[in-house]
Amino acid sequence: MSTDKWQTIDVENIDKSARALHACSLDPSIRCLAELRASQINGCLSCTHFRREQAEALGISADKLAALAAWSESDAFDEREKAALAWCESFTHFRPANPATRKLALTAFSPRELADLTMAIEMTSALSRASRRATG
Repeated sequence: MSTDKWQTIDVENIDKSARALHACSLDPSIRCLAELRASQINGCLSCTHFRREQAEALGISADKLAALAAWSESDAFDEREKAALAWCESFTHFRPANPATRKLALTAFSPRELADLTMAIEMTSALSRASRRATG
C-alpha cells in the first residue's frame, strides 16, 4: 500500500463509528477514562486532547484526570474504574489479561459491560493509530 493511501483515511468517519459506543451499557465516565488512557498509551496527542475534553464535559475532576497515568497508585479511582483501567492497559499493550485482571473485570462488570468496554478500548486504539498515520 502506498503512503498516500493513508492520507485518504477520514478520522472523522472512524470517530462517527466510535460514537455508537457512547450509547453502550457502560457508565460514560468509566468508558471515557478507559478511552483517554488508551489514547495516552498509544501516544496520540490529538486523541488525548479530544478525550480529555470529553472527560471534562462529563464532569470528571481535574485531579482524577491528572492522576490517570498513575491510576494504579492513586486513591482517586474507585474499584470499577481501576478494573476498567487495568483491562484497558492489558489490551492496549497487546498482552493477555493476567488472571487477577480478568477476575477483577469479570467481578466489576456484567458480560455486556465488559464487551462494550473491550470494544471502546479497541476502537479508541484503532482511531489513535489511524490518526497518527493520517497526520504523521
